[in-house]
Amino acid sequence: MPGGPALAAVNVRRGVAWYLVAQAAVGLALWAAAAASDTVHGWFALVEDRPEVTAAFFFADLVIVAGSLAGAYALRADREWALPVVAFTAGAVVYPTTYLLGWSVLTDGGGSAALAVMLAPATLSCWVTWLVWRARVVDRPAQAAASRRS
Repeated sequence: MPGGPALAAVNVRRGVAWYLVAQAAVGLALWAAAAASDTVHGWFALVEDRPEVTAAFFFADLVIVAGSLAGAYALRADREWALPVVAFTAGAVVYPTTYLLGWSVLTDGGGSAALAVMLAPATLSCWVTWLVWRARVVDRPAQAAASRRS
């Protein structure tokens, strides 16, 4: 690969950072659409006559937005704390996804739209966490050892 492993690590950080920015933007866009349209809000309603049940996820989603943006910054700036932030953010995405899976099973398909929306970011968040972990814990020490040998 032209540029070697160091360039590959930079490309991984950039790609993951852009994904995290997109995740934050899409999360905010979904909440804006739900706030602006009763129809959109209805698609994600967990309990039709209790909109506050779904609205309670807003605060958790703000944590995801903040974590995504902080993780993107940390990756672009090559900060050592990038991995814990990205991993925390992945957990913040996976937990409500798991909750929605349980909700959907226990309510015979209730919350299916919300679950469907969460499956992709939950999967991608785990994958990008693995990429960051690999770049930080596996590839970086291997690159340092190789440079010491040369």
